[in-house]
Amino acid sequence: MKRVIIAIFLVCLGLGCSQQPEKSSTSFDQAAAIAACEKVIADFQTALKQELIGAIADGGLENAIAVCNARAPMVADSFSRIPGIHIQRVSLRQRNPVIKPDSFETAILEKFAAEAGIEPQVYTELTFDSAETKYFRYMKEIKIGKLCLNCHGSLDTFSDGLKGVLETHYPDDPAVGYSAGESRGAFSVTITYPEAEATVVSLTGGQIN
Repeated sequence: MKRVIIAIFLVCLGLGCSQQPEKSSTSFDQAAAIAACEKVIADFQTALKQELIGAIADGGLENAIAVCNARAPMVADSFSRIPGIHIQRVSLRQRNPVIKPDSFETAILEKFAAEAGIEPQVYTELTFDSAETKYFRYMKEIKIGKLCLNCHGSLDTFSDGLKGVLETHYPDDPAVGYSAGESRGAFSVTITYPEAEATVVSLTGGQIN
């Protein structure tokens, strides 16, 4: 069963603040926010998978590494152009050193790794940084699957060509040696309100109450 851990923290601005900031007149629908995050993750995951499968078909696993190195950040960037939405993949053993988890993501990744089970874990948190601006953060664990093992599994199973491409793009690569079902990292989505209000309605079809 999917484990959903929901923690809502209200953050005051400034030290010694004795009152919470006055909340925005715009309501926050947590169910809609979660549904929007799931939709963005599903679409993002599908786009990445299509890129990898196409790359493998065109030139094998070696080509997939090169394409992933160039295309994965571009795919993430295209989704992050959706108003009020930012998505990326993060890991404690990040293959691409340019993408680094922030302190929030690091803490949740450590929690996922410590409590890993069969089903991907989910964590959500809502914070306020002013009377109007809210950030809904959603992280969904990524489990190592069969396709992932082709490039993230045991080095002993990799061809010399694949090892060479990995060394070229990711020297001292920490993202290998995984087994099926292990916690690889997480999709991390941040929804910024009120900027994302129309986006959430669009992604959920306005069906969530």
